Amino acid sequence: MDKIDYNQAGGFPLSTQILDAAQQAYKNFNTFGNLAGELAIIDGCNNASGGTVTNGFVSIYGELLPFLGTTITDNVVIVEVPDARGFESGDIKAVIYTRYATFGDATVSYPWEDFRRPLTLFALEDRLIQLEKAVPIGLVAVWGKPAEEIPEGWEIHIPFQGTVPVGRKTGDTNFGAALGTQIGTAQVTLTQNQLPKTEGTFQTIAGNSDTPTGITTYTDNSSATIAGSTSAFGHRHVKISFGNDQSHSNIQPSTIVDFIIFVGFE
Repeated sequence: MDKIDYNQAGGFPLSTQILDAAQQAYKNFNTFGNLAGELAIIDGCNNASGGTVTNGFVSIYGELLPFLGTTITDNVVIVEVPDARGFESGDIKAVIYTRYATFGDATVSYPWEDFRRPLTLFALEDRLIQLEKAVPIGLVAVWGKPAEEIPEGWEIHIPFQGTVPVGRKTGDTNFGAALGTQIGTAQVTLTQNQLPKTEGTFQTIAGNSDTPTGITTYTDNSSATIAGSTSAFGHRHVKISFGNDQSHSNIQPSTIVDFIIFVGFE
């Protein structure tokens, strides 16, 4: 913040420029009120008997103002009282403007119910410490809203993307792996040994030029055994083929969400 050294010998050049610099320094200090929010109670303004509020200080959109306590009403207004002084020219003009807030009604007013009393920095620090104890850093949660609405202190947890969580079970062949291990796959191509076992009775057919529907290969034979006997009329042995060696989905019913992890407050 700028400063002015008034304590100097030789006739200090007190001018409107110097006074304007002092006013600007005050404005810079006034912006601390923004830390409390748009409408905030900085000090005092406590409820008293008879439906009144005590004196105190409030911040209204970054302007720090004394608050003149009185009977509570719905709205707060800013009062400005000019103080006129005489000039060397003989004119009398307003020079000092005393501003304060109080209950009342005016063209511009602010609802009293919207004024909030912020925590002190030390109280806020204590709250954050308590929160991080209740929500330990590293906690992973399911998030079902847009990514831009993720609350402060959380972020997308990349390792869980495209996976479904499963509880670890010590000693289990599939689920006993270390935390963070990814198992399973979205698609599986079954091997012949993994196909369902099928048993049936197949008969040979008499030779002709037609291939029955569903039969992909056949061979001519001079004889065939049917029900334990051998015949020589040129039956055909048939081979039935099924399936097309394609992958199938192995995803259980799932809902797409984001996993977020608590990383703490900066």
